[in-house]
Amino acid sequence: MGGPQTKDEEVRRVEAALSGDEEAACAIRKPETTKKLEQILVGRGATPTEAVDIVADVWSDCFDSHGGRRPLLAQYHGKGNLEAFLSRVALNRLIDFKRRQRFRGQLPGKYGRADVRGGGDPFDQLPGESGVTPGEDRLIDLLRQALLTSFSHCDPEELLILKLVGFAGVGQERVARIWGWSQSKVSRNLSATIESVRAETLRHVRRADPWLELEWDDFINLCKNSSDFFEMDTTDRDSSA
Repeated sequence: MGGPQTKDEEVRRVEAALSGDEEAACAIRKPETTKKLEQILVGRGATPTEAVDIVADVWSDCFDSHGGRRPLLAQYHGKGNLEAFLSRVALNRLIDFKRRQRFRGQLPGKYGRADVRGGGDPFDQLPGESGVTPGEDRLIDLLRQALLTSFSHCDPEELLILKLVGFAGVGQERVARIWGWSQSKVSRNLSATIESVRAETLRHVRRADPWLELEWDDFINLCKNSSDFFEMDTTDRDSSA
């Protein structure tokens, strides 16, 4: 009933739900939203059972505190719509789950499964895992690295033309004059570069996670709804300066 919720309305609803408003919580956790999230996961490589389990865990974490962490919904601040936020969280959980499965399958003998007596998981013993909330950053890292890899495969001149036209807003006619080309050649060059970026980006995603069924439109929409996509990690840079 009524039109789509604005971001401000969604933020207010989330705040109300976190304050204990049952009506607001039910409005967020609608059966149709649950079904849509499950369909998104199945469409990206999850089995129906995996999708049901992951979405159930997402809803549980949305409203409850676990292990001293805040409820998941407390991380939503209106950057993008709520459904996109939940979809990204669910996809992160799926990536995390599938990578754990693959890691266990590569371990010999008893190390191929969790140590039940110790309550541990071999995946969590990998360097760099401690202190990281499982799955929160895997999707954005995958998208970013895939795009950077695709740009690294571009011819420098073709990439420069793409930057001038696509990012700097320079007209194709002007680029044609600078290069001494016809405008149709510039247009063909741009189309070929864009197709190369698209193909190489998706190849990288499939190499990293062969089970993940992402199409180009999925990639674009996930990037658009990830406000931190271009926030590069600087923690590994030389800090000696």
